[in-house]
Amino acid sequence: MFQKGDLVTYGSKGVCRIADITTLNMDGIAKDRLYYEMSPVDDAGSKIYTPVDHEKSKNVMRPVLTGRQARELIERIPMLEQPWIRDDRAREADYREAISHCDTEKMMAMIKTLHQRRRERVAQGRKLTAMDARYLKVAENNLYEELAVVLEISENEVEVLVKEKLQAESTLKTV
Repeated sequence: MFQKGDLVTYGSKGVCRIADITTLNMDGIAKDRLYYEMSPVDDAGSKIYTPVDHEKSKNVMRPVLTGRQARELIERIPMLEQPWIRDDRAREADYREAISHCDTEKMMAMIKTLHQRRRERVAQGRKLTAMDARYLKVAENNLYEELAVVLEISENEVEVLVKEKLQAESTLKTV
């Protein structure tokens, strides 16, 4: 169970701070059921409520990475592989799962693969598909936000670190 003040990632909502663990006084809701009251770090004015004991919450909610884990993830970028899934529906399902489960390694592999795919398509005079571009943006937003929070740097600085790793790898492949 998380504690008040803990930082967590919550599905596609990104990094949230547990503001309280409370019951809800609403019709139709059990008065003794505990809920996490969370505030997204990028929108402190909004609130998200999820039951403490809900199985779905356990699958889409986890503690944020430690600073060490974040640095290790960035260092492992060259080793991460995400095979290209040709079928659009299957690829989209894979993207959704990585994002909804806050799977940092899978999201980073997805970001790496989609950057490589973008380079290939640009070389052919084409753009990244709308679906791929949309999920790339969501994965980057969620993952870069978490990395920025735990590394205590800006999201722009995280983006630079990741792009440097991606660029270094693509340079090595062309040499």
